[in-house]
Amino acid sequence: NMKVTDIDQEIEKKIINDRKKDYGNYQENFTLLAEMFTIILYDNLKKVIKPHQVGQLMMALKLFRTTKNFKADNYIDLSIYNKMTKEVHKKEVAKKDKI
Repeated sequence: NMKVTDIDQEIEKKIINDRKKDYGNYQENFTLLAEMFTIILYDNLKKVIKPHQVGQLMMALKLFRTTKNFKADNYIDLSIYNKMTKEVHKKEVAKKDKI
């Protein structure tokens, strides 16, 4: 008997693996998107956007979508982006601490 939380974790793992096949490594993608967002927003920024901030922006988008109507996918994606962002941010902090 699987618990609901176990099922949710299995669904998240499958989605992450499927998206990795389709789009590549999320950590690399967050880094590239941070550079793209920084370029696009260049005139409005005083600093560059960091990869973990890309995850935060993606979470904001998903959270915003939940205010419009119910779609379970938005909540699943929000949870996945949260995990991804936590890992990216943790690595950024660890890297900074080593310098």
